[in-house]
Amino acid sequence: MSKPQGPATTLLAVAVALTIAGCTDDSQPTTEPVASPATPPLTFEEAYQQVPMDGTERLPITWELTGAPDTDEVLAARRSLAYEYWLSQATDWSPIIAVGRYFYTDEYYDRSLAPYATTVSDNPYTGPIWAKVMGVEQTGTDHATVTFCADLGYWHTAQSKDAKVREARGSVQSYVMENITSADGEGHWLTAQRLDPDVDRRTKYGAECTKWAKHDKP
Repeated sequence: MSKPQGPATTLLAVAVALTIAGCTDDSQPTTEPVASPATPPLTFEEAYQQVPMDGTERLPITWELTGAPDTDEVLAARRSLAYEYWLSQATDWSPIIAVGRYFYTDEYYDRSLAPYATTVSDNPYTGPIWAKVMGVEQTGTDHATVTFCADLGYWHTAQSKDAKVREARGSVQSYVMENITSADGEGHWLTAQRLDPDVDRRTKYGAECTKWAKHDKP
């Protein structure tokens, strides 16, 4: 199985990759280490309402949900996927990072989101993208892995005006979910790991994903 991935494999790290690598391009996001912010006073349902499940005007998301029933764990994984792409298209990450605790475990949040709480980008990502549920693996009552195929053919930075359609556009990515009892006393499915790309499951789903990820831009 794939090893847990750190910040370098998250979508937000893609957006700051040039900065991390030492690039001085002023168009890239700037970050500075910050302490993990306090949990905002929202209920989980209020936090869920903030995530644009169908994307934004800049980066719309089209879902195909025929691969698995939209169970609680699948819906939670879809929220995390939508959250990641919502973040990638934003210029000010602080309000989005602030609600991240409602979608990710504390460990994942502190490692992969909190350090980017003050990020500002003048070169966000645009879409559209398409996402399909490929399968769900139950690894216990409170653990599951939800795998998606994402068509990222038109996913590129806003300043890439002449960007061509990606050749390797089908991305097999998985969310490792845990059902955790939170401070409200209720159990909630949260993302504990994000595997992108999910090398192991690409062996199983790669051919189907490649065949599917050939959408035309509206």
